[in-house]
Amino acid sequence: MSSDERRARYLAMGPDDPADRNERLDLIRDVLSGAATWAEPPPAVLDGALSALAPHETASELETSPRWPLVAALIGSAAAVAALVFASIAVIDANPVGDTILAMTGTGLGTGAGGTAAVHPTESGWWIRLDLQGLPPAPTGSYYEGWVWSDDGEGISIGSFHNRGGDDPVILWSGVELAEYPSIWVTLEPEDGVAAASGEVVMKGRMPA
Repeated sequence: MSSDERRARYLAMGPDDPADRNERLDLIRDVLSGAATWAEPPPAVLDGALSALAPHETASELETSPRWPLVAALIGSAAAVAALVFASIAVIDANPVGDTILAMTGTGLGTGAGGTAAVHPTESGWWIRLDLQGLPPAPTGSYYEGWVWSDDGEGISIGSFHNRGGDDPVILWSGVELAEYPSIWVTLEPEDGVAAASGEVVMKGRMPA
C-alpha cells in the first residue's frame, strides 16, 4: 500500500476500526521518513508567511528586523513540531485509557513465550491487541490462531496471524461477550482448511473476574 493510499485509508477509518492504531503508526512512520518533512520550506510558503505577519513591510525589511529570527525559527521548526505531535499521538494510543490488560503465558508447547493482551470494548465488539515476545514464527504451512474460550469448553476464533514479522503487535477481534468467553488462547494450526481448533495451544490468558 502506497503512502497516499495509507493516508486515504486512515482518513476513512471510523473510531471503532480495530486496525486504527496500527494505521496511525504506519502514517506517522511515512511522515517521519519522508524527505519533504525535513526539507526547507518552498519560497511561496515563506513569502506567504512573511506577508501574513507583516503585510506592509517588504521581505528585505523583515529580514533585517528583530522579528525575522523568530519568523525563521518558527517556519524552520514546523516539521519538528509536527513530528512531536504525531509521536505524542502514537504514545497515547499505544495504551488507551479503559483497556483491560491481561497476561499471556506460554504453555508446554510455547515455552519461553509471554506477553500481554489489551482488550477494548467497542459498539461492534471487542478489540484485542496481543503484544507477544518469545513466540517463534509459525512454520511454513501453518499459522497461529486466536480464540476466546468459555468455561464450558466452547471456543470461537478471533483471527489468525503467522508472527513472521518479529514482535509486532497482533490485532484480533471478538464479536462475543468476553464475560461469557473469558479465556484467550493462541493455537498453532495447519493450513488444512479445518475450522476447528487443532488442540496445539501455545499461549493462554484469562480476563479478570
